Amino acid sequence: MRPRLAAATGLFAAALLAYAANAAPRIAAVPEAQRSAEQRALAERFAPSGMTNAVATYLQHPALAEAVLPYERYLSADSTLPPRHRALLTLRTAWLTRSEYVWAHQARRALDNGLTRAELARVAHGPAAAGWSPFEAALLRAADELHVDSFVSDATWGALAAEYETNQLIDLVYGVGLLTMHAGAINTLGVALESEVMERFPAGVPYTVAAQWTNQRLLGKPPRIPPLQPHEWTAVQRARLDPTNSGRAANVFATFARDPPTDALRNAVSGHIRGGSTLTPRHREIVIMRIGVLCRSEYEWAAHMRAGKGLGMTDADVERVARGSDAPGDAFEAALLRATDELYRDDRVSEATWAELATQLDTRQLLDVLIAVGGYRSASMAINSAGVQLDANMAEFRFPAFLR
Repeated sequence: MRPRLAAATGLFAAALLAYAANAAPRIAAVPEAQRSAEQRALAERFAPSGMTNAVATYLQHPALAEAVLPYERYLSADSTLPPRHRALLTLRTAWLTRSEYVWAHQARRALDNGLTRAELARVAHGPAAAGWSPFEAALLRAADELHVDSFVSDATWGALAAEYETNQLIDLVYGVGLLTMHAGAINTLGVALESEVMERFPAGVPYTVAAQWTNQRLLGKPPRIPPLQPHEWTAVQRARLDPTNSGRAANVFATFARDPPTDALRNAVSGHIRGGSTLTPRHREIVIMRIGVLCRSEYEWAAHMRAGKGLGMTDADVERVARGSDAPGDAFEAALLRATDELYRDDRVSEATWAELATQLDTRQLLDVLIAVGGYRSASMAINSAGVQLDANMAEFRFPAFLR
């Protein structure tokens, strides 16, 4: 069964862009005069990036802002990727997610890093456009594959791995994912572009994606990035991976722990979702399990189906998450499933679904829905592309047969 939902293309994509340009923000930015000391401190740290309206909106939930904004700054300005490559990936991700807010800010940064306006327009045309080097075309193709398939194909991965070392490959896949998370949140919230930001999407370029859904995964095959073994752990990594000295660690953590400083930034995002979220544990696990299904990430499904069962989810509950919002059951949980599907398909939650969520969720909870879905979409992209294998205790929590 193919869970991939129809992607927005052509006139539908144009309609979404027009809606985003004209809609009032669904959650207001916190005015400067009304900010607490904590909110003022966060704004002083992160608003200088230029994304002042996005930062001011995230200030509605300071704990979330503290978790997600440091990694956004790292991806945009400090990652292990060369600045030109970083610019190509961030711009292509902004285009694919139809996020003019993200595009405008990244375009300004890209021009400062030496890209030309002609190259900006070429990014919108995609990896098949004439003029890219083979490696730059592979970078853009990876962004498209991650957006559509939550997986970098063998051919594209091989081209990237010929030039990039492991931490750069991790920064690429996680970076596309986390920027997708921010784009989906910003699109959904209707964050307005700042008056001084003049960049816009290139005019007259049709929306196309140079990738297709394949369902190719690496389960049962050698991982592309092997997890660190206990004898390889540094003291910092041992404290992170095995605080109880059991001599083992989950494959996902041991895979992405190769660069502890950057791993700490990633873990701040997932740590907020798992431990700092204002969502009920059941609602959190519902959206994480659902995005695992959509991304075909059996690792995420197994980990969080196990967590859901521990919270009391029944077999019927689990099957409903796997089948989606049309399956019979609780109406509000159907809205959560539908919001997850819309973020995955359209990179924004529809007006009707948002209104339904807002009947039971407050501002911080609404923000936490967006970050939970986007954060675990990013994790799924990385897990799939790195070939993280299931842990030994996951055998009974695999996808149901109709999803395999």
